[in-house]
Amino acid sequence: MKMKTVVASLGFVLALVVTVAAAGPAKSDSGNSAPVAAAAPAPAAAPAPAMPPSPLFDRLTTQPDVIYLIANSSVVFGPDPHGRSEEITFIGPVTVPKWPMPGYGRRMLPDGRQQIDIELTQSELTGESYMLGGPIVLGEHPDLRSLGTITERPVEKDAVVGSAAQPGQAHFLLASAKSVDQDGDASADSTQQKTIHENSQKLGAILDKLSKPRLSSTQRSSQFKEMKPSVEQLINDVAKIQPNNPSAEEVPADFVVSRKVLLTTAKGILYNETAVPVRGRIDSIPPVKFQSTPEGVNVFRGMELPVALLDKEGNVNGWFYSKAHMAYAVLPAAVERSYITGSVELKSGDKTESVQVSGPAEIHHMKAPGSSDKTSAEVMMLALRGHSDLLGGDIMVAETFSDRDHFSRGELNWNGTNADSKFDLYVDVYTPSSKLSNREPLDLAGAFVDCKINGHLEKGKLNLPLVGGKAQFAANSARVLYDESEKPVIEVSKLQLNLTERM
Repeated sequence: MKMKTVVASLGFVLALVVTVAAAGPAKSDSGNSAPVAAAAPAPAAAPAPAMPPSPLFDRLTTQPDVIYLIANSSVVFGPDPHGRSEEITFIGPVTVPKWPMPGYGRRMLPDGRQQIDIELTQSELTGESYMLGGPIVLGEHPDLRSLGTITERPVEKDAVVGSAAQPGQAHFLLASAKSVDQDGDASADSTQQKTIHENSQKLGAILDKLSKPRLSSTQRSSQFKEMKPSVEQLINDVAKIQPNNPSAEEVPADFVVSRKVLLTTAKGILYNETAVPVRGRIDSIPPVKFQSTPEGVNVFRGMELPVALLDKEGNVNGWFYSKAHMAYAVLPAAVERSYITGSVELKSGDKTESVQVSGPAEIHHMKAPGSSDKTSAEVMMLALRGHSDLLGGDIMVAETFSDRDHFSRGELNWNGTNADSKFDLYVDVYTPSSKLSNREPLDLAGAFVDCKINGHLEKGKLNLPLVGGKAQFAANSARVLYDESEKPVIEVSKLQLNLTERM
């Protein structure tokens, strides 16, 4: 049982009782009861629609959101869908116009849920391809739109909050309350189940009184005085119940967009005419994923893959592959875009090799550098290229993309604009024959020097401070690299990295 739903449900009923008791039933010209007018929205918000209120949609404005997206897509270059794929990490801003902007709708579905239209436009996502040996820009096709919707979650979960301020809807509230009562966790103990059931019954009795159509304003006001303490007590009683899964969260909406993109590569342009359906559950608009966001929320995954990528002549020359297609929006306190040079020492049997590597990196600071004695940061992207005889040719060291099981995070201990730091680094090493990864993180230790904010990434609502500086890191603990069949291939015995500001 998810306690937040029950508390929110009862809180909404209390608000509904206050509204009805204060206003009484409005009369139409014919003398029949008519819906009570909704309160005027804030000046920046959209005009109130002729439908029940929605906590998720009513506060949206006519300015498009701009999100900072990190995405990871598995791509096959060439016409053969069974060719070798690589996972490319893309990062950058994406503009998301939506209702109530002109051309985007808001509607009520037959089951009582509300839905709005959205679109992804003006993507400025950049990534690095090992297979193509250079950068890729993921943008929007000028003629193929990426349209989608955000839809309230099914009524069994949370329709009590989102769907019932209209007169005559008390029976719907009651049904929703009963569904909440029945939506219990299998592991909930009998005491919790009993309390939930009793409060659901009390809620039903309150709603039965509220739904009587012939009450005068005076009678409603009198009943309100009686109901208010009861509802408040119900809220307090339910709030005291400790859920069996404290991390469980109700998620108010489903997100889906039919994604069509244009990839600009060193070997030409690729685009998809067949849309990739991208789906996710979101708890806010814009749907930013923070470290505290519950697992699986505000994460978007591509479905129905593979999808063909066409070149400018319309021929199939690539594929969005099914191995990976995931994205989420982030909102760091600052972004550090660095250029890295360094060396990787590889060991295989009695052979040792030092490989010189270099390339771009992006580090996200969770708090502004130097804003407190200790802050945290995460390596979000690496693309360090070099040549290894032991691994058979050109290689690229990339950060291992993940949303759930391993993260290249670290802590920084500040002294002015300098900081000592330690990071756990997870990498994928692309080689001519395979992709290798470390199970245990590389333990990086070093220092940032003269790290300060020297600019901003500004686009629409988005304003991200950009950090510049220098850093040196080293890892001397050996880590084995495994291929995708979990076979150990080679050992990283040392790693040295030098960071400078990326221009």
